[in-house]
Amino acid sequence: MTRPSSVLSFAEGPLLRRLVAFALPLMALNMLQYVYQTVDMVVVGQVVGDVGLVAIANAANAAYLVSAFVMGLTTGGGVVIAQAVGAGDMSGQRRAYAATLAVSAAAAGFLALAGVVFARPAFVANAVPAAALEGAVAYTVVMCVGCAGSFLLNAGIAFLKAQGDARLPLVLVGISALVNVVLDLVLVGAAGLGVVGAAYATVAAQGAAGTVAFAVAWRRYPAARLAVRQGDFDESEAEGTGEAVSGWDSDRPLPWRASVRTVWRACRGAAACMGAVLRVGVPSAVQMAVVNLSYALVTGLLNRYGTDVAAAAGVGLQISTLAGLPCWAVGQAITTAAAQNVGAGEWARAREVVRLGARFNVGVTMGVQILIQLLAPVVVAAYGLAPGGEAHGLAVLYLRITCSVNGLFYAAMFSFDSFALGAGSPRLVLANSLIDAFAVRFGLAFLLSGVLGCGYVGVFVAQAASPVVPAIVGGLYVRHWSRQRLGAGGRQPARR
Repeated sequence: MTRPSSVLSFAEGPLLRRLVAFALPLMALNMLQYVYQTVDMVVVGQVVGDVGLVAIANAANAAYLVSAFVMGLTTGGGVVIAQAVGAGDMSGQRRAYAATLAVSAAAAGFLALAGVVFARPAFVANAVPAAALEGAVAYTVVMCVGCAGSFLLNAGIAFLKAQGDARLPLVLVGISALVNVVLDLVLVGAAGLGVVGAAYATVAAQGAAGTVAFAVAWRRYPAARLAVRQGDFDESEAEGTGEAVSGWDSDRPLPWRASVRTVWRACRGAAACMGAVLRVGVPSAVQMAVVNLSYALVTGLLNRYGTDVAAAAGVGLQISTLAGLPCWAVGQAITTAAAQNVGAGEWARAREVVRLGARFNVGVTMGVQILIQLLAPVVVAAYGLAPGGEAHGLAVLYLRITCSVNGLFYAAMFSFDSFALGAGSPRLVLANSLIDAFAVRFGLAFLLSGVLGCGYVGVFVAQAASPVVPAIVGGLYVRHWSRQRLGAGGRQPARR
């Protein structure tokens, strides 16, 4: 089947150039998505003060946990859609997108209930200081109850990225980020809502962006709609309708019987496709959730060292997360490119995706880490921690340890895991995340800080060491996958 001209194919053409061109808008996109939590923290820190900063730092971990679950599930849909794009399967794309939306709706209801029930007990168990407890709980409840907008936004972004479209998501999230900034200033400051005002601002901005993303994808891509026009369908989808339906360019309405039957077939196909989306999406969601859960547990360890350490670690985590955004963008590009090539049966080209992508990722990540090292005191001060204060110095120390040569392993780990996800091996990604999150980040942090008496510095060191073992495991997986698909000679068998 012929692809629409708006689809970017990674199964043909200069691979590195396309990876870079696709990854650059994704870097900006990730940074804008991160603006949601960053602006919340900056505005709350400047307006409310240290207590508000501690509340938002702890609530941000819960917000990232929700976001990770959202992004993980929708990433699963994006992988299935991208594989269908690579195979030129229009009906497969439509089923996968519909299934992603259905899974997202169900998950949004689950997270809303979980936030209302578990927010307070979780923060109490995590030793959040009493002065910051109410703000952290209120922020988290609002984020969970309003997560439907985030699901809709990320489902739309996943669909667009699967098509090779990174620019449209960038525009949509850019507008949403601007709305979030304005609402933060109004609700946190002028309206005096404090920490919870930041949550309202984020939920409103994401909901608006999600609605626009859904509408724009529906309008621009035939695979994003259940169809009201003849040109939305290929011949395989029209079988059994009793009507002649063909062609990409026609805008004539379908006869009503053909339309109803085709929509029914699409809905049945989406239900069957939910299994494929969940097979990738659930491990991906759990993987992202456990990583963020480990950060929440580590924050609990640091909370016990007092407000200065808690505030410094919260700011340091925000900045180190920002430093990792370019790495995530390259990883997302690797996932899409690998999935398209796997869908097209281009095994050798899929291996080339991870080879080139990992090299590019290591270079980009190390450049960002060096920049963070040079600007650490200035960046920390921008979050409201006054230079010369104890919290400022601790935040700088956090960055000195966690944003250093460990970036090499972090970039390699994320590149290999992203390839495994696109190649259809989400369980490997989940296993690697468990090693990264619990065996090393939290387990080693508990050992160093408590048993060996290294204090909060031991927690910082454990976080820096967390990607080393997963990077090695991921590299071994890529080697095994290449031998399995291409043989010892590393060449793709000739097609018959």
